[in-house]
Amino acid sequence: MMHPSWYLAALLSSASLLQAHAQQPAPAAAPSVTVAGQRHASEWFRVESQHFIVYSDTSNDDVALLLNQLEKLDQMLRVYTKPFLKATGNEPKLTFYYHDSANDLDGLAANQPADAIGLYTSCTAAVQGFGVQLNKLERPDKLVKPKAEQSESLAYLFEAYTRHFIYRYTDIRAPTSFIDGLAQYFASARFSDAQMLVGRTPLNVNRYLSFLDQGNPYYLDYKDVLEQNDSRAIGNMSQAGVKLEFAARSWLLTHYMLSSDDNRNKLVTYLAAVYRDTPIPQAFEQAYGIKTGDLGKEMWRYRNTSVKVLQVDVPELTPAVMEFKSLPQSSGEFVLAESALKSCPTRPAGEALLRQTARAAANYPSNDYAQLVLSRAQIDWGNPQDALPYLSAAAKKPGASAEVLYLLGRAQLRLSQLDAARNSLGQSLNLDPKSAEAAYALYQAGLQSGQPPDDDTLAAAIVAFNNGHEVTTLARSAALAYAYAGDQAHARNALKLMAHNIREPELSAWAKIWLGKLAAGVGKDALLAEMRVQPAAGTAFREWTIATATVMQDIERNAGLQKARSYLDQQSVNPANPDRALQSTFGGSR
Repeated sequence: MMHPSWYLAALLSSASLLQAHAQQPAPAAAPSVTVAGQRHASEWFRVESQHFIVYSDTSNDDVALLLNQLEKLDQMLRVYTKPFLKATGNEPKLTFYYHDSANDLDGLAANQPADAIGLYTSCTAAVQGFGVQLNKLERPDKLVKPKAEQSESLAYLFEAYTRHFIYRYTDIRAPTSFIDGLAQYFASARFSDAQMLVGRTPLNVNRYLSFLDQGNPYYLDYKDVLEQNDSRAIGNMSQAGVKLEFAARSWLLTHYMLSSDDNRNKLVTYLAAVYRDTPIPQAFEQAYGIKTGDLGKEMWRYRNTSVKVLQVDVPELTPAVMEFKSLPQSSGEFVLAESALKSCPTRPAGEALLRQTARAAANYPSNDYAQLVLSRAQIDWGNPQDALPYLSAAAKKPGASAEVLYLLGRAQLRLSQLDAARNSLGQSLNLDPKSAEAAYALYQAGLQSGQPPDDDTLAAAIVAFNNGHEVTTLARSAALAYAYAGDQAHARNALKLMAHNIREPELSAWAKIWLGKLAAGVGKDALLAEMRVQPAAGTAFREWTIATATVMQDIERNAGLQKARSYLDQQSVNPANPDRALQSTFGGSR
């Protein structure tokens, strides 16, 4: 049985599911920056602010500009999503990698889509974000300018973080049109020291809607948008093109839903009905009083007459308080390896990372960071016994870190040293109560004991989920733990979270089955058997950010080629009057 200190903290933490919204930190007068130097520094450095830990190979100034924008965006997202927040204000900080090249994303996951420039991964190893600096961020003026040029880099970064924020801090998993629409809505938001600009049409959304205005064919209507149909190629349109059209229409619909107090109140009603499993088109019609078939006309009218850009004074927004730390060259070599290991790679990728890390770490036997990264690779993809000598020695040193104790506990767990594992993991959680990874490992240790799960084991599953709300594997474990403890309401909530997430179809189908079993009265033996089913290697939720500027270029080029082919075809049919064929092809109406 674990020491009650962490268990009490676990029970208090599990109550966060009932919290309505996060407490805001007190405003700071000005950004605070602390820089720690390092001789023979790597190009990679580390920056920590209120909500983020950033590793970057750009520059201190680039990251400072980014973090000031991201911290303010985070605060505004809490305001806009207040009715839906599940945050306690005590969640772990997000680790984010800010790259100066999109090539750094290669190898993070199999099946990387074309034109990928960002990624969020959520799995039992970690929650991480990855973004690319496509262009230098400009220092904002004192007042934001509604007609100022939009930064492409910041647009993609804001889009990705907004989408991630919804998964991290709310139970909203449907409709995807709201998730994508809010992501696009905030993609064009900008912050100065005292103002916010919100409501502008994002650059590539505007390009796509203007493309449709020119009479080019469209492939989706608002029934598709409400029914979450964004994942198929249609006609001459690629899947990426369909997703861009879906995002453009979702942006307009979300802009409309946020356009007034009355519409925002209706939005709460709409999302609550979707959560209760009302079909999405029906939920929208009931909340807004607009028939799905009339929505296209209404959105066309709204875009042409009522879209407003808001320039709002927000002097109370807290600027980023940052601490910069250089990394020695010997540590910088392992930044990308660690991020890849924490992305829950497939077995071939994980074993390749082990070989790569072992070769590199052999050059730095006294570098603790290098040895920790190697230990992680050995535990996950090699022989955990190889990690014990370093981790056991490191754990005995005064001030041993939570990560050292966590990795030691993981190694002991894989070697079936269960008492030692629970002790190490319990110490790790006492040092870092926010660690979803340590809590999940402690839950696994309890399951492997061969005994029915005790209160500590069940509480560990709940703590892991509370601190990793976006990790669906943790939601799965928590749902089963809640059900085993007899807490049907929280079990149902965790299952619905997964059931509504159509972007993870296998887990969504599993959750729907278990919602039925829960309603029918599933027994503890069946629950325990399901708890002991381990997720496959590489199980992770991945949200890619796509360079929609490139997608838009492809759409425009393909449309031009299609028109040229149509012109040539018509000319071959009617060679006597090529001017008429040309007018019909390029100047005709839709």
